[in-house]
Amino acid sequence: MTYERLLVDPEIATLAEVMDPAALVKHFGLISRAPWNGGEVEEAQVARVLKHHAGKRCTLEIGVRSGDRWHFLIGKVYHKDRSKVFQVMEGIQAAGFGPQDEYSIPQPVAYMPSLRLLLQEKVEGPLAKAIFETGDRKSCAAAAERCGLWLARFHALAPKVGKVCPPDDDLKAKSVQRFCRKTAEGNGHFGDKAGQLLERLEKAASSPSPVEMCAGHGGYGATHVILAGERTVVFDWDQYDIADPARDVARFLTTLRRRALGELGSIHALDEAGEVFRKAYLAEGQPGAGRNLRFYEAATYLRLATRHLSDASPLEQEAQEKGNAMLDEVLRLLEQEAA
Repeated sequence: MTYERLLVDPEIATLAEVMDPAALVKHFGLISRAPWNGGEVEEAQVARVLKHHAGKRCTLEIGVRSGDRWHFLIGKVYHKDRSKVFQVMEGIQAAGFGPQDEYSIPQPVAYMPSLRLLLQEKVEGPLAKAIFETGDRKSCAAAAERCGLWLARFHALAPKVGKVCPPDDDLKAKSVQRFCRKTAEGNGHFGDKAGQLLERLEKAASSPSPVEMCAGHGGYGATHVILAGERTVVFDWDQYDIADPARDVARFLTTLRRRALGELGSIHALDEAGEVFRKAYLAEGQPGAGRNLRFYEAATYLRLATRHLSDASPLEQEAQEKGNAMLDEVLRLLEQEAA
């Protein structure tokens, strides 16, 4: 097996050691719960770099040889200690989301404090986002239903640990506040619209409909769902928290529309799948789970709009069009709420 070229990130202090096969193999002998059943680890090396967020974290595929067999895991190296992510995953798995369950998460294997390295099961299967981008209506509907049912089960059973996310969390984001101030002060093309929408959303956030808080994924979307045969698996637990259940529902729906706009050319191209997801979730979710859904959708669209518009130059027409489309969605939702 060949290994990935060296990746350097001075802000992730342990990454160099993880990328070094000779150094990495020494750490694997300390793992008791692993797919090689306690056999001696003879080789360990990075097979692929999957995603690198400079200065924050790096996700890798790691190969481990014990005897004549290679085993593959997903590893995530952090710039600071994130042992709580491993603890969260253990808690979710114990609540009914193990590798034998229809709705599950990747099996947490180990957390190595000395490397700030989280190890978890590598799950084989297509991402839901790939189905939504290339599948037919039937396969998209089936994927959307599975995503909705997984989330309903998660909200019902997962342990409530971590920080409580307030309704105005997205609105308080520095990028959103900075964007709205900047465009308003410059009397930009989007300034009046963004400023007015932010003001209306802040007012709505101050008096949300009462609903029972539950465990939250924090960034639930089709990019985090693996359809592994009959097993539906959700990964990436870095943002785990406690929140209104409508927040996770809204983030799935808004990112689905954003993906439809970017990959399929129309923000409404996946509306049918989105409606299947919404109905599947609400049919199984806790009572009142959708009370604040429009608010959370609107707040997420505003946050997404800032990503497209904050740093876009006047010449970047595609980014401008996507950002404006997101703002139009905010306005549509607020008008529906007022009706």
